[in-house]
Amino acid sequence: MTFRSGPASKSAVSASSESGRSPGSFGPILVAASIAVFLGLAELPFAALMADDLMQVSILERVSPCTWTGPLDLYTLSDGVPEHVHAMQNAGAFPWFSPPDFKMAFFRPLSSALLVLDHALWGLQPVGYRAHGGCWFVVLVVAVGLVLRRLLPGPAGVLALIVFTVSAIHGSLFWNATRHVVIAGALGMLGLAAHVEWREAGWRAGRVLALLALASSLAASEAGLAGFGYLLAYEALAAPGDGRARRRAVAPALVLLGVYVVAYDLAGLGARGGGYVNPLESPVAFLAILPGAWLFLQGALVAGGSADLWLLRPDLQPAFALIGGALVLGFAGLLRATWASSSADERRAGRWAIAGTAASVVPFAGTPIGSRCLVLPMVGGAVAIALVLQHWWTGPRRSRAVSAACITLAVIHLVVAPVGRLAALYVLRRMLYDRVATAMEQVDLDAATLARRRVVVLRAPDFVLGLHPFFFRVLHRLPMARSWRTLSWAAARHRYTRTDSRTLVLDLIDGQLEGPTFAVGDTIVLDGLSATVMARNDAGPIRIRFDFDRPLDDPDLVFLTWRSDRLQPAIVPPIGEALEP
Repeated sequence: MTFRSGPASKSAVSASSESGRSPGSFGPILVAASIAVFLGLAELPFAALMADDLMQVSILERVSPCTWTGPLDLYTLSDGVPEHVHAMQNAGAFPWFSPPDFKMAFFRPLSSALLVLDHALWGLQPVGYRAHGGCWFVVLVVAVGLVLRRLLPGPAGVLALIVFTVSAIHGSLFWNATRHVVIAGALGMLGLAAHVEWREAGWRAGRVLALLALASSLAASEAGLAGFGYLLAYEALAAPGDGRARRRAVAPALVLLGVYVVAYDLAGLGARGGGYVNPLESPVAFLAILPGAWLFLQGALVAGGSADLWLLRPDLQPAFALIGGALVLGFAGLLRATWASSSADERRAGRWAIAGTAASVVPFAGTPIGSRCLVLPMVGGAVAIALVLQHWWTGPRRSRAVSAACITLAVIHLVVAPVGRLAALYVLRRMLYDRVATAMEQVDLDAATLARRRVVVLRAPDFVLGLHPFFFRVLHRLPMARSWRTLSWAAARHRYTRTDSRTLVLDLIDGQLEGPTFAVGDTIVLDGLSATVMARNDAGPIRIRFDFDRPLDDPDLVFLTWRSDRLQPAIVPPIGEALEP
């Protein structure tokens, strides 16, 4: 996308002439795009269909029990209809402890349509999907470059673009199901670039193209809201003209945003359960978690990523929020130390970037937080980091403490980041694909009799090995059991006590299942099994009774547990005795 200059508005011409601003060259954009292409090519040998990819592609392959989801709503993993949730539980696709009204329904028709296209072209070959995702990242890098070409020309802008391109945060995009973030981000940044070109250089087509691109970003993902955050920050803090001109310029985008939010709410879209807090349904709960999540995400930007720690160690979330706040304060001190020597254009870009990053983090606060939540906030984060590093390097030497902090920041974002980006390819494939594939290859199941047998997994190590084996088997046409049920993947010590010939009672020691809506006495009845909550703590069930429709010694019941990094057979104990799988 190349912008051509048209007749500039009087306010834009006046503002440009006063500050002496001129757009930067396209050379840095080409360099950054080349780096993005290289990083995309490096991903291809590691490509795999994993995690939510398995669910989405199984729908397109027509082997999923979810028959009510169409090709344009592949990101509706559950529509919240209790009958549909129960059907998925009965099939073994959802765990028994899924809330009856579990909902994960998102408006992402554009991202879904592109998955349909990939499936039509590549089938079950993951390399094509990954190459497609890599192309969108190149578009995102070019779009960010076009924005910075206008708002931060010069060395700081070049450095910001490089910091953004090589960031380890983008390693999360290797997982195809997160591709909606980069599609929405690319379109949103193209919209911002068009809007900025209209406002800075009078390119009239940019006004219309900006709205079209922003609308398309919302059709790709809720992550498109981040683009509006940057646009509002630009108009509030960096755009030319007086207040009236800025309000008129931003009004169409605000109308588009308002229509989207109202339509989204009226359509009943969003998520309930699964670690999501929907601000439209539960505004008080969202506001309660927002400060901690916001501080953590902002701190993770400074630290170069690792936002997945929020989910991996939920017990440490208060500490993570405090650490994030400390990192934000420390970085603010570095920025303040360089602010006085910054040019007017750099301050202008810095204000826009900081405000845009602060706003773009908010839509992600109510989601299961991970590194994918930092991809778009990193646009402004890279600008702020670049301003600090560029002025530290070219300006007068600061104190040893400031120099040490800047050196650390440079090492994190310019040395460790690209290494981490490449290492993430191996780590994500290992965590989300290889472990499931290896477990399914090694598990000892009799294919000839499996169709009439019920597989019961007493303990899975995590949700990946608890949730995804069903979809892996059905997608790759492996022999399927009559049912495949995982009783628990809680991060706790498990003790199963056999109380009679057909009953097991699970006690979770120092942990619980994620099920805050379940009350004592609640019973989930499934084909061949019922689960009753006998005790719970504030977070979820800690004691559950499982009643089977036949004796536990029946040969058609196959009990498995996770042991020595694989699924192995488990022998249920005699009546009155316990098993710790």
